[in-house]
Amino acid sequence: MIHFKEITEENWIECIGLKEGENARKFIASNLFSIAQAQFYPKAISRAVYNDETMVGYTLYGEDEDEHDMFHIDRLMIGLDYRNSGFASETLQLIIDEASKKNFKKLAASVHPENEKMHKLLSKFGFEFQGEFDDDEMVFRRDSLK
Repeated sequence: MIHFKEITEENWIECIGLKEGENARKFIASNLFSIAQAQFYPKAISRAVYNDETMVGYTLYGEDEDEHDMFHIDRLMIGLDYRNSGFASETLQLIIDEASKKNFKKLAASVHPENEKMHKLLSKFGFEFQGEFDDDEMVFRRDSLK
């Protein structure tokens, strides 16, 4: 079962060592960069993604820095060895559930324009691209958690 664990002294090296696909750097920042970046944003939630006791990915999310009623997904990475097992969908659902528990009504995710798999996943969960960009990334929004 998919669940999150904090990034700690005990697991951060394993997290940065998760295998990535050949286009990974094109589509998403490294886990090392993301873990470091989270240190400078107090509202950022940096988590390892586990399937039972096996680390399978990493995610970074939390309250949007500008829109305080928005929960923003900055990273969702599943290691190369664990893809195509439904873990990305389960991880996204856990993030949505957490946003709902924290009483957020809106969600957003920034995605590289060529990351078709993530576009499809977000669309499957009710996110829509409405023409907005954040730097070079497309912003997919979901304005309701119901």
